[in-house]
Amino acid sequence: MHKAPRLPKSAPRVRLTILSGPGKGQSLELTRCVSILGSRRGCKLQLKSPDISAVHCAIVNTTEDVYLRDLVSGTGTFLNDLKAQVEKLEDGDTIRLADWDLRVHISAYTLDTLSDLPHVSLEPGADAVGVELNGSGEMVRIQRPVGLVGRREGCDVLVKDSKISRAHMLLFNYSGQPVFFDLLSNNGVTMDGERMHFGNLHSGDRLMLGSVALRMILPGVGRRQQGSSTGSKGSGAGKNGTPRSASPVVPTPSSPPPPNASFASNGGTGTVIQPLDDDGSDRIDIRAAEIDR
Repeated sequence: MHKAPRLPKSAPRVRLTILSGPGKGQSLELTRCVSILGSRRGCKLQLKSPDISAVHCAIVNTTEDVYLRDLVSGTGTFLNDLKAQVEKLEDGDTIRLADWDLRVHISAYTLDTLSDLPHVSLEPGADAVGVELNGSGEMVRIQRPVGLVGRREGCDVLVKDSKISRAHMLLFNYSGQPVFFDLLSNNGVTMDGERMHFGNLHSGDRLMLGSVALRMILPGVGRRQQGSSTGSKGSGAGKNGTPRSASPVVPTPSSPPPPNASFASNGGTGTVIQPLDDDGSDRIDIRAAEIDR
């Protein structure tokens, strides 16, 4: 499975500090392009509470801007006391999830060398993104800088299929390149027969979500060359957050579903910060005392 890349030094540097709730005072550096906050094991910030959805919200760093995306959570995500869907984050913002208040710290890095550039293809970015389901001929155009695919009302691309997670996958631009990101879904995202967490997208690419086929149309991005590695490419939205457009989907055989991801126990409440597919170099665990409910 291809991991989401570590952010280059040229990207905004993002850190979260817990202002209130279990783990108060602790801070966490967000070192990858997507950081998931939720109750499910595998989230970058695991908040163990019955009021926190399995994947509750995500912080997306495009290397140019930083966005907060609610993942159609049950109790909502609030930015500076206003209910949020997709919002650009600024230094000093406050995010509230159930019993937790989180302070956002954003600072800029200086680009020193070419080695600090993001590891993505240097092809032109997409200026529009659309998605077609199962060759239906009907295209859904992504209208937000961070698009959400899932089966729950409120998703940008709504897929009514039991094998699709409520919040299944994100589409956005990473350093100007369209990419996709799997949200710890039960049945995953498969490209060219390989299950992937993250990858670049080209026009005509087909993704399998469970038994559902999606085809992407990206007018600003050429088709994938035969034999090119899907792991070096990405999926997402238009450049600088502008929408993109997708192409018709051709159904392909569904791959066998992988084992279900494990959920965090909600028997108690607390905070566990852990990386999504990270190694131990940026691992921080916080296990706070239970709070009275």
